[in-house]
Amino acid sequence: MLVRIKGAISNCYLLLGNRPVLVDTGAPGDLPRILAALKANQVEPAQLALILLTHGHSDHAGNAAELQRRSGRPVALHANDAALARLGENGVLAVQSELGRLVRPFLDEPFPAFEPDILFRESFSLEPYGVRGHVLPTPGHTLGSVSVVLDAGEAVIGDVLRGSMAWPNRARPHFFCNDPDLNTRSIVRLARVGLLRCHPGHFGSFPGSQLGRFLSTGGGEILEFSGEAV
Repeated sequence: MLVRIKGAISNCYLLLGNRPVLVDTGAPGDLPRILAALKANQVEPAQLALILLTHGHSDHAGNAAELQRRSGRPVALHANDAALARLGENGVLAVQSELGRLVRPFLDEPFPAFEPDILFRESFSLEPYGVRGHVLPTPGHTLGSVSVVLDAGEAVIGDVLRGSMAWPNRARPHFFCNDPDLNTRSIVRLARVGLLRCHPGHFGSFPGSQLGRFLSTGGGEILEFSGEAV
């Protein structure tokens, strides 16, 4: 079972398997919402098997330090984003649109620094943590971005793409991306999994078939993103 925890500007997800796993920790200030969602699902912080971060930006890792302290549970992050966690800074936010340029000053905030308990570079199974699925590196938004692919056909994709503010079940390019070519390859990688549904770090979820909107029918080239702002 997957539970969306809606923060002020980003989503966290609680994975309820044999043991609970928290994916992402929201932006600074989102901690009360996360604790309330855990309580509503009868999960104490100390019962979490793992706290997994899709990447090291403040709107996803903003409460990792406090949850790490409160729960005593390990925080996992891809090694390529470890420097962001240790500094408590976003690093480069490379804008991809005029809207991204407008919102960047409001999103680029520091967060409490922390040392990840688990640093990884390759895909790994979540079975030891009670969840049927695996962590898949999907770099591009940051070099250490990852997705969580569940055996049930759903995936938490971080900021590989975002949902739409105006149109349900639609995917949109994220406002920021440090390596668009690398992110394109990550979209291809996710599309090949044959996902039923994708759960992004921002706005609502969308069908896995939306990934195919960004792929051409011949040769795996990426089509141009829609110019629609939302």
